[in-house]
Amino acid sequence: MIDIPSIFKNKTLDVEKLTAYGFHSTQTGYEKSFPIMQDQYSVIISITSDGTAAFRVFDCEMAEEYIPAHVYHSTGAFVGEIHKECEAILKDVADKCCYTEYFKWDQAKRILRFIKETYKAEPEFLWSSLPECAALRIPGKKPWFAVVGRIPKEKIGIEEGGLAEVINLKDEPKAVTARINEKKAYRAYHMNKQHWYTVLLDESLEDDEIINMVKISFKIVNS
Repeated sequence: MIDIPSIFKNKTLDVEKLTAYGFHSTQTGYEKSFPIMQDQYSVIISITSDGTAAFRVFDCEMAEEYIPAHVYHSTGAFVGEIHKECEAILKDVADKCCYTEYFKWDQAKRILRFIKETYKAEPEFLWSSLPECAALRIPGKKPWFAVVGRIPKEKIGIEEGGLAEVINLKDEPKAVTARINEKKAYRAYHMNKQHWYTVLLDESLEDDEIINMVKISFKIVNS
């Protein structure tokens, strides 16, 4: 079967682009029919308002749904070809009708937007063991000046459960210690705790203060 969640991972629906692509609205979201298998079959791609995608395949000659395309253990070259064409369409829709959004918290989005606009740096997911963490590197160079991630709160000493979106930044050891003592930062997650520290992107600090921290980290790493 097609791994739809993987195709749409970190994707946020852009309704304007979806409409331009040819989707029409329904009671639950949007959908569009595509011809496949040399017009012998069609696939209806449906996407709910929250961005959840699904597909249904129909036999045009029989005017009925082609069930084998949706049986989990269904195998064979013919069904494989149907899945291949459907997957290509789903990937194209995800690429052209969605934008990539790695993080959900508003402050995380704003800080990443500042970093992109100022330093032309995009999150790079470099570590298979830390799939929710990404490096932000100085353009044209290997060193990173920040690491953003979605991590369990307990990893930085917060007792309440759930996930936190954070940024790791670099500074002089005395400044790192001062921020931690002032309760503005936590001991660095998965990095050198003498030179790095972790900041929650949960609105507990003003954007301007975090942006200043980012500037300092960039300057130190780039010096």
